[in-house]
Amino acid sequence: MKHMLVSCCVSLVLTWNCLAGTAADKYWERELRQMGYLFLHISNINVINGLNLTRNQAVKLRSLARRVEAVVPSPPEFRERIGPEMQQVRDAWLALRDVLLDGQAVSESLERRANEGRVRESRIIRSGLRRAPVDRNASCNACHRAPSRDAASVAPMQLEGATKRLADIAHMELAYGPRGAAVLVRLSPEVNRILSDGQRAILDGFSCCLTPPRELGDPVRAGQAEVSARSVDLLRKVRACPEARWPWMRAAILGRIHDLASAINPGASESRRSVAARNVGEVVDRARSLSDVRFELEKGELAKEVRAALIPPRGKWPHRAAYFLLIPGASRVYTKLIGRLEREARPGAASGRR
Repeated sequence: MKHMLVSCCVSLVLTWNCLAGTAADKYWERELRQMGYLFLHISNINVINGLNLTRNQAVKLRSLARRVEAVVPSPPEFRERIGPEMQQVRDAWLALRDVLLDGQAVSESLERRANEGRVRESRIIRSGLRRAPVDRNASCNACHRAPSRDAASVAPMQLEGATKRLADIAHMELAYGPRGAAVLVRLSPEVNRILSDGQRAILDGFSCCLTPPRELGDPVRAGQAEVSARSVDLLRKVRACPEARWPWMRAAILGRIHDLASAINPGASESRRSVAARNVGEVVDRARSLSDVRFELEKGELAKEVRAALIPPRGKWPHRAAYFLLIPGASRVYTKLIGRLEREARPGAASGRR
């Protein structure tokens, strides 16, 4: 009887732990989907605002976005309680979203809050990455478990081959769901026909971002905050640094790049982060060695190299433009843009676009 009682108690404990783990994983999956969608939604706002769309293009794209929204679940409303750390991130990102939706400039303090939130969110995600998928399905829990405090012990999952394909499908279904993903693929050729060659070229290299460049009309870097003026500002500071302080500043920059590689890709391996830091180190050393004239001529290319070190070039994907332009909730973004374009076109209003 004693052994039976002990056995029953052990079984109850194991069952409870299993149920508790399952509940935690389900809660974590909801949190991941909510924050992942918000990141994509903000990226969608940035690219729509940054493409210099005409009113006619915006109207056509809004119509396609509504066709996607008709078959997908409603986007999150961001009222559900989440963990306190993620709550801080969500608050910052929602404040950023509202500013971007209205087409307003992002203040330095809000930009800092949003970017710090990205670093925090990536660290939390990294701490819950599994070593390998536990199932071949599109659920978040196949690759993510509830986060651990001991992130350093986690060997990040390598996204290669079948694992990369699984992650791509899961991330698409995060925003679109299975039915929405099918509609997205079907509408993709129509999206490409609406865009100009230059706009398609921009989207070929586009990746998720929180804050837009200082000039939304930048024709070559729509929405890509990592390059444009910010990288050039960094390179100017590098060149202005006194020789005596340069070794300290260089080490600080490379340490920051090492961390940024994880913020951009929570699954980045130690080798990948080290390569990113080494490549940026070569760029800043070259920036310091140039004459003033040569630097002004080459600063754009140097800034692109900084970005390439952090975000390796992406492979061609025919549906990338549709993916970023038709995310559920995009119709509201187009409506806001169309309203601004119409106000700019009224007599007496300054307008650079139609």
